[in-house]
Amino acid sequence: MKVFITGGAGFIGSHVARALVDRGDDVVLLDNFDDFLYSPDVKDARMKEMFSDEDRPRLIIGDIMDDALLDKIFSEEKFDVVLHLAALANPGKSLDEAERYTTVNTLGTLHVLEAVRRHGVPRVVYAGSSSVYNDEQTPFVESSYPLRPRSPYGASKAAAETYCAMWHDLHDIPITILRFFSVYGPWGRPDMAPSIFAESIMNGEVLNVTPDRKRDFTYISDTVSGILLALDKEFDFEIINLGRGESVDLSEFVSALGKAAGKEPKIEERPTPPGEMRVTSANIDKAKRLLGYDPKVSIDEGAKKLIDWMKTNKSSTL
Repeated sequence: MKVFITGGAGFIGSHVARALVDRGDDVVLLDNFDDFLYSPDVKDARMKEMFSDEDRPRLIIGDIMDDALLDKIFSEEKFDVVLHLAALANPGKSLDEAERYTTVNTLGTLHVLEAVRRHGVPRVVYAGSSSVYNDEQTPFVESSYPLRPRSPYGASKAAAETYCAMWHDLHDIPITILRFFSVYGPWGRPDMAPSIFAESIMNGEVLNVTPDRKRDFTYISDTVSGILLALDKEFDFEIINLGRGESVDLSEFVSALGKAAGKEPKIEERPTPPGEMRVTSANIDKAKRLLGYDPKVSIDEGAKKLIDWMKTNKSSTL
């Protein structure tokens, strides 16, 4: 299978690419190495660490907003599926950058969908987000409606989903939307809470944590397994949650990180930031039924894996 991955040098994209290469698939990556959320040096280090010179996929430096580039890539390569991961993440930062998030996440997705339509790519797997939901819909089920996200990031991802549904209806493009839930693990984005928590604990620094918050933390290997299952199965149009299926208090997750690091976390409560969800909680019955999805990594195991990795890769994280 030949797979085109947008955002391919990112956290999830690089792990998926590694898994696809390992099983013998042909992979092409597109990434713009944007410095908005973190230094592009992290992506460089990520790619060098995860791939040797012999097995590294073709990596194209470019932007999903560049129609000419997308046309050139799709003319040169005949893909079986597009995995569209490229996006601006981090709901909190989107509060002051609503237009930028809408441009990249919504309009950028439209650019990818149009390139798929023009070049007849057979199907698309789109990276959605749990941020399209809100607290009143707990546990989150794919059929929840209406979607009322609490951040511009969530709104941009919900709008992109609407375009996916529309392009399926208008152009008969098979599309699978996977809604991710708090993915963490080695080479995770340094602006993400798990990376920040782990780094602070290891350095003996104070963690600012909002009380009464729960997240459906999902270890990267489980998310990758779900993505591969979705890449291997063609659906007409489906929306599927990919979480661990069990929410935990932030304090419980921080405690697991502290236990793995052998240090007592120093926690200070902070006020609730605007736009932040109180809880994320994935109902994963549909993923189990349609994909055979079966997340394996517990919070304690995942926390230990993250801390162990950060101990040997500390200079590459922040």
